[in-house]
Amino acid sequence: MINLTIRAFFFNAQTDYLPYYKNFSLNVKSNQTLLEILEMIKVQNPNFSFPTQNTILRVNELVTTADENIATVVEKVGTEIQIDPALAYRSNNGLTLNNSDFMQSFEILAPFSNDEDKDFYKSLYPLHYASSSFEYNREYIGDAILVLASRLIENVEEEDKKIAILEAINDEFKGIAYCEYENNLLNGEDYSEIINTLKSKVKITTKLSIMDRICNLVAKKRNNQLDTASLHEHKIALYVNNRNKKELLKSTKESVEAIGATFINFPSATRLAGQTLVKSNPELASLKAGKMLLDALDHGADTLLFSEESDLVTFRAIIDSAERAMGRDIELKLVALSSLPHKTKAVA
Repeated sequence: MINLTIRAFFFNAQTDYLPYYKNFSLNVKSNQTLLEILEMIKVQNPNFSFPTQNTILRVNELVTTADENIATVVEKVGTEIQIDPALAYRSNNGLTLNNSDFMQSFEILAPFSNDEDKDFYKSLYPLHYASSSFEYNREYIGDAILVLASRLIENVEEEDKKIAILEAINDEFKGIAYCEYENNLLNGEDYSEIINTLKSKVKITTKLSIMDRICNLVAKKRNNQLDTASLHEHKIALYVNNRNKKELLKSTKESVEAIGATFINFPSATRLAGQTLVKSNPELASLKAGKMLLDALDHGADTLLFSEESDLVTFRAIIDSAERAMGRDIELKLVALSSLPHKTKAVA
């Protein structure tokens, strides 16, 4: 048996002003499904609501179908589980979504699709709501329609149809320029290569605002040197840009504490933060970068290490526009992880 500690989402648009959570402790078998877990919660609290068919949900920020078994869930996220709607702002009753936008997005490519293509798109239902781009643009067309576009382009020979498909997904206000794909599925296919290839085929033209151009010319001079003489005074966080690098977070924490500094965890440490959007959507890139940098700062960090040199270069270049996007100063030292001395004994 597995003991699960569950924090579950409650909200009814007819009766509640704001969402709220309730806690549950359940003993379950490893071969039970998430749907069975939802039913067990409902037995304890009849106000808990979820759809009985085609059920998707978010488990610790990862989207999955309700037929996933608990063994897989625990392997991925542990036994402390938070259950949310797949996309919270579209919830109208618990985990039940207003999902009209899903098939509305399909209409973008309906003229190029047959019944088999439509069924394929419907199979991507969890992928649509897993996209982090909805956090920044609620009108975004979704990652699922991009995967369908890639499939259609591969299956048509006429060049004019391929161009028409690319144009259909390249809406200035809600199209592919708003996509910074991350695999947010708990146990689903990674579409990074497919979407990156598709993005390379789309001509996205963006312009910096006049204010950004002026401010970039007079960017602040910042001290990004790590003062190794007083490391024990630093509060250091690490940005790794990928959920699969959690072991690096752990080893860096040990190194930071070994030299007498304080290691700061922050939720955005393993999420993309606009670096892939700098050329295609600089406004959104600045917003996402600002959110990540402020997340580190507001959790107590004064120094932010970067595991990737390319990320360090990007965020040093974008930090001024990120400040303007967020309306706040971001007083962080941005330095490479390689700048951190490796010691095995803590500073007194």
